[in-house]
Amino acid sequence: MRISSLLTGCLILGCAGQTQEAIRLEIQAALNQCVKAVTTKNIGLYMQGIPEDFQIKDENGGIITKEMQRKFILRDWASIDTTLSNSYVVDSLKIRVDSVVAMTSQVWKRSMFRKDGFTADTVLTTQVHREVWRRTKNTWHNYRIEE
Repeated sequence: MRISSLLTGCLILGCAGQTQEAIRLEIQAALNQCVKAVTTKNIGLYMQGIPEDFQIKDENGGIITKEMQRKFILRDWASIDTTLSNSYVVDSLKIRVDSVVAMTSQVWKRSMFRKDGFTADTVLTTQVHREVWRRTKNTWHNYRIEE
């Protein structure tokens, strides 16, 4: 990547003076916060990572709001007994004019309850994501994930 395109992206994003490595470290810190929130089932910490203007489309074209996402996460966490390990890392970044595209990988091992609510199985999920991050006033937020 040419230095001029990096600096142009940073100026528009409000991160003038930041290197690509500094941006990667900030996004990694946000991912680490997400891992901590999920591992400890701390909904307050999890919600700090979701931007105020959060909206995503579901499979049917409906809109999921930040408050709806909170309810969905709590529902999903209810089926998790214990997170055994969780790694979520930035593999690469591409700086755009109005955002940063981060390629990330996640390995999440957890003990999950079966439908009976008592018996648990170990579940391992491995995913690679293409994520679009934007800088807000104080931090970076993930605005889109593609698996």
